[in-house]
Amino acid sequence: MKKLLALIAILIVNCPMSMVHGQTKPKLVVGIVVDQMRWDYLERYKDRYSEGGFRRMMDEGYNCTRCMINYIPAVTAVGHTSVYTGTVPAFHGITNNSFFVDGKSTSAPYDDRMETVGSETKAGRRSPHLMMATTMGDELRMATNFRSKVIGIAIKDRAAILPAGHAANAAYWLDDTDDRFITSSYYMRELPQWAADFNQKNKSKEYMKRDWPRKMMYAQDTYVQSHARDERIEHEVGQDIRTTPWGATLTLDMACAAVEGEQLGKDEFTDMLCVSISSTDAIAHRVGCNSQYIEDAMLWLDRDLEHFFTFLDEKVGKGQWTAFLTADHAGNHNLQWRMDNRLPAQVWESTQVVKDLNQKICDEMDISESVVKNISSFKVLMDEKLMEEKELDRNRVADIIVRHLKSLPMVEYAFDVERMPDYLPEPIRTMTRNGFYPGRTGQIQVIPVGGVMEAFRYGEGQNLKGASHMLWGPDDTHIPLVFLGNGVPQGEDNHTVSITDIAATICSLLHIQEPSACVGEPIF
Repeated sequence: MKKLLALIAILIVNCPMSMVHGQTKPKLVVGIVVDQMRWDYLERYKDRYSEGGFRRMMDEGYNCTRCMINYIPAVTAVGHTSVYTGTVPAFHGITNNSFFVDGKSTSAPYDDRMETVGSETKAGRRSPHLMMATTMGDELRMATNFRSKVIGIAIKDRAAILPAGHAANAAYWLDDTDDRFITSSYYMRELPQWAADFNQKNKSKEYMKRDWPRKMMYAQDTYVQSHARDERIEHEVGQDIRTTPWGATLTLDMACAAVEGEQLGKDEFTDMLCVSISSTDAIAHRVGCNSQYIEDAMLWLDRDLEHFFTFLDEKVGKGQWTAFLTADHAGNHNLQWRMDNRLPAQVWESTQVVKDLNQKICDEMDISESVVKNISSFKVLMDEKLMEEKELDRNRVADIIVRHLKSLPMVEYAFDVERMPDYLPEPIRTMTRNGFYPGRTGQIQVIPVGGVMEAFRYGEGQNLKGASHMLWGPDDTHIPLVFLGNGVPQGEDNHTVSITDIAATICSLLHIQEPSACVGEPIF
């Protein structure tokens, strides 16, 4: 018996830690971020999902049913960055899809020092240089002395670039002019042959022949979990690949091409593929999140995921890859639909509020210039350069703004972020602090009363069509999170976890350092 115990001890000491638990590291990690996917889509359409897509993840993997965003605003660039950095805007610096840098507005990935690779347009003048933290892909690259490969793919530029990180091998996104995937000189001087070959197939043209939404997966009267079609609520969809389910299909096709073209998951160094599904966001913005079109788009995405997972089983090996699926943010219900169903709903007109605020400041401070630049995602941006030139008292200006905002019936709270009052309840206090990065975001935070939202108007007239997101409540901040594959336990977790815990979990699974500003904790 003593000899047997000694032999077991020797085997444990000499066996890699991952093998002690009967598991080697995955050969490939795939991150899937579904733009504007509400958590409840997993449950609402569950009986219509296939066995191999969303249900495979929920049945075989680890389903975190209460994953929350812990900052405001809940928007695309911020969400993608927070997933992969494991931190909040206060540290990674991506505070919105567009924000101010040195007093000038810029989109999150814009970089005019770069050139487009793959087309003649300016759509490739992009890089992750404004992101102030590393990603889990960056940490994976460093952990293997840059022998691991990391690639980002999406229709949206920011959804490909920010997840992939600073040290990524590549990021690819769709050029609006011809539906071809392009990249930036930040990564390379010319497209690899496999990417050029993929573009040559012109798959988007073939997919558009499917004539969606006129031809949906099922008969219209079977979409009982969604409201009936309503032209007052829904803007036209299906005009281009971005507003059809085929945007997701095309993105996952490109992901498969990258796996084969780059030979991802084929050696001893774990690779990472960051895939973002952008078309779900484009559709929901136009029709709202309770539309038959969204339900159908999710059903088609489910089938695409089934095919994608089967592809990974065949090319990388079943049990050899790990995936997680989440969202950058969720989505709020259409305002008109809420009104029709006697739910709280009011339209916030930020343009008029800006005019009123500037008039108040001019009247009280005896000036003629506009101090308030804009209100974006319910944050008021003051022109600090102008206030300095005019020698205006910054706190006095802020007090005028706050006082007027608090007088508006649609406003529940309004406060100076740098002087937050003690009476602010949680989670407002923490979410506001987490979303503030000096110089890049508004200094005055507005918390509207329930049901108030900036209108998403398409077309002419005053009809309210589509929907948006950005608020602190669960509609916009409760997102799905499911893990599947190598190293992932099976089960369901109903405890609250955060969007920032995803990176910590993947890094723990890979036994690598977490990103440079990570504030999350491993979930398992």
